[in-house]
Amino acid sequence: MNLELLRAIANATAANTFVYVSKADGLPLIQHSPPLIMVDTSNVDPEDSTKIGARITAEGAKFLEHTMNHNQVHTKPVSGYSVSTGLELPKVKRGGGGGGGAPSKYPFDTMEVGTHFFVPDSDTKNGNALKTVGSAVGSANQRFMEETGQHETVTRAKRGKDHKTIKDEATGQNVMETVTLPIKKSTKKFTIRAVEAGKQYGSFIAPANGAVVMRTL
Repeated sequence: MNLELLRAIANATAANTFVYVSKADGLPLIQHSPPLIMVDTSNVDPEDSTKIGARITAEGAKFLEHTMNHNQVHTKPVSGYSVSTGLELPKVKRGGGGGGGAPSKYPFDTMEVGTHFFVPDSDTKNGNALKTVGSAVGSANQRFMEETGQHETVTRAKRGKDHKTIKDEATGQNVMETVTLPIKKSTKKFTIRAVEAGKQYGSFIAPANGAVVMRTL
């Protein structure tokens, strides 16, 4: 099973967007019992017609959290990244995305509000800390969300057992349904930004090109 893809879909869903997946990549996640993702066949990748938009299901989020926690039960690695204060987050730059990452590698559990850590691009396999660590940040943000006990009613496209949207035979439009979902809140929140070598951000001067992660809640 492609856990990196599932993490990327989870991060995108948390950001109220989606990831385009191919049939080969998405089918194992859909056929899992229960399904870990849902796809919208009407939402086709404008750059690749073989891929369609996917979002994580509630069961998929639980599965991902359980898998992450299980992998950390016996050994909790000591993070090699130091936590500091005094950073002013740079303005967000478009173009960052999801990707691989190892949440247990980073000190999310021990960070206080206002503290941060820095990851140089050279520490990542793809040379892009923003992309690699961004996946871990998205997973951490999901891990520190909890249900409030309240619920909200939303209207969304209805899906069949194959998780495809159901179309009205007369109009061709999506059949809509109203469902009640639990409302969640963040207990901790982390933000990631790219930084450039030698530039100063508050009291922090970036020693190299890379990314900084700050706990903002």
